[in-house]
Amino acid sequence: MAARAESNLSTGTNANPLSASAKLNFGITVPKTLFLQVGTGTSYATDATVDHIVFAVPAGSVGNGAPLAGTGGDLFGSSIVTVRLVGNSGDISLNNATTGALSSGIAGNPTVPWSDILVTTSALPSATFGFTNAAIAHPAFNTSGNGGSGTPVTVAATGGRVRREGLWFYTYANAKALPAGTYGDSIANNGLVVYSATVP
Repeated sequence: MAARAESNLSTGTNANPLSASAKLNFGITVPKTLFLQVGTGTSYATDATVDHIVFAVPAGSVGNGAPLAGTGGDLFGSSIVTVRLVGNSGDISLNNATTGALSSGIAGNPTVPWSDILVTTSALPSATFGFTNAAIAHPAFNTSGNGGSGTPVTVAATGGRVRREGLWFYTYANAKALPAGTYGDSIANNGLVVYSATVP
């Protein structure tokens, strides 16, 4: 016999009304997704671009305590980056990790702690995207000097989903009169920050 979906046969005489019914069962499988963008990126896709934030201290301002903006972010030719965080499986934990204080690679020179890299956050306007938006908090850097994970922040989900789009503006505190050199700027001199987002 041939296999069939559900069916129902009714019979009767011409004088009686008939009815028949058949059911279908529908299911939708939604994949678990997580998207993080810090700086240059392609929305909801993988992009290998790593932006290069650079602070150039003017000769007359070395160590004067006036924070300095930099260049190299993906927005406005400044040290401002786009931040996007999207997930559909509950709250998201956001963190960063470094390998140590920013070094010049010159023996005997002091290092720059990550606490001297300041971050201001803001949200992109909600009207632009058609959903309620809020700034994405920046996880504090590890300032132990030995590197490692920072202090994670939790981005709360609404209805099981997170969708946030904002800006991070980095400045250099310029708090120390340092010897000449380039501090950080490479993996070898601890210039790389790795951001991570995780869900249960």
